[in-house]
Amino acid sequence: MEGSLYEQSVPLLTDEELAELEEIGHTIRRSAGNAFFLEGEYGDFALLIRKGHVKVVIGRPPRILAIRGPGHIVGEWASIRREPRFVSVFAFDDVEALYLPAAQWLQFLNEHPRAILAQWAAEIERTCQAYRKIVESDLAVGQHVAKVLIELAGSELGEHSSEKTTVLRLSQQDLAALIGAKKLDSVKKVIRQLKGAGTIATGRQQITILDPAALCDIANGDQTLAPTG
Repeated sequence: MEGSLYEQSVPLLTDEELAELEEIGHTIRRSAGNAFFLEGEYGDFALLIRKGHVKVVIGRPPRILAIRGPGHIVGEWASIRREPRFVSVFAFDDVEALYLPAAQWLQFLNEHPRAILAQWAAEIERTCQAYRKIVESDLAVGQHVAKVLIELAGSELGEHSSEKTTVLRLSQQDLAALIGAKKLDSVKKVIRQLKGAGTIATGRQQITILDPAALCDIANGDQTLAPTG
């Protein structure tokens, strides 16, 4: 094989690899709120997200670890380890995914060392993200909320309606679950403060970022939220 087995500039899966996976998998769909698999279940398949987004959830009360979109693979390691899953995965919106049976997924990886390294690199990045969230969990709620909103706005979940305005199809409950389920009341207070300052607007299951520069200042600790009356 010419060149390196894996480079960060190369997608998680190449077009050729995706075409091979299409041959061994089949399409499944879930509407928002429905589970693809649950924590504790035996892992005998992986999922390649084609359309929509899923939320990766752990624990009781549930906490959202991440939101994954098109091109991401979930459930891949439980399929390899053949052990109970340690997270649940739910459809965040309408989702179409490629169902990859464990045996065929493992055979594919054995035959594609580049893909193995790409999956490993992606897992390392997810682990680093988890550690960063642990560190950030001690931040003031306002700063933590701002950081999460900025992160989501920069992901495929962010819908850029103008140069400055970004729409997130996200409820306040989901936002609270991303930073810690016990902080819902605090998150609602922060949302009110951000709305009062004109930094964001809210709608049904929706948060719109109106002033990303101000939100970045709050996330970086350069600006504090003004209390609401």
